[in-house]
Amino acid sequence: SSGINAEYGQFEAEQLSGIQIKCEADGWKVCEWLHSKGKAETVVITSSEIGDDKDKIVSLASFGRGATKVRAAIPRLPTSFTGSGDVFAAAFLIWSHKLSDPVNILQKTVNTTYAVLARTFESFKGQENPTCFDKELKLIQSKGDLENPPDLIKAELVTV
Repeated sequence: SSGINAEYGQFEAEQLSGIQIKCEADGWKVCEWLHSKGKAETVVITSSEIGDDKDKIVSLASFGRGATKVRAAIPRLPTSFTGSGDVFAAAFLIWSHKLSDPVNILQKTVNTTYAVLARTFESFKGQENPTCFDKELKLIQSKGDLENPPDLIKAELVTV
C-alpha cells in the first residue's frame, strides 16, 4: 500500500478532530475528518475504548481514503505500556509494505503488537509494583513474533 499513513490513539484523534469517539460510527467519522484534512491515504485509530466489551480495545483502519474499512478487537491487558503505539506504527509500516490486503495488514499489525505486549506483561505480572524497567517492552525476546506473528486476533472488513 503506497501513500501516506496517519496513525493516532483515541485521545490524539479526538483532540485533532474535536469529535469525541463514543462508538464505532464516531471513529469512522473521525477517520473521514482526518482524511479530509491532508494527504493520508490510510488513517488508523490504533486503540479506542468503544463497544460493549470492556475487555477489548478496538483498532479502526480506513484505507484508500475511506474506500476500505477494517476493524480488529484486541484483548485488553490489565496494565499500561510505554511504546505500544511505536510498536504498532512500525508493525503497520512493515506489513503495509509486505502485504496488499487491508484486512491482512491490520490483522498482522495487531497480532504483532499484541504478542510483544503480552510477552512483556507475562514477564512482570506477578510483581506487586512493577517499575518502568520491568515494563520495558520485550522487543528482542519477541523477535520471532515480530517476524511471524501468531494468528490470535482476527481483523474484519466493515461495511458502513
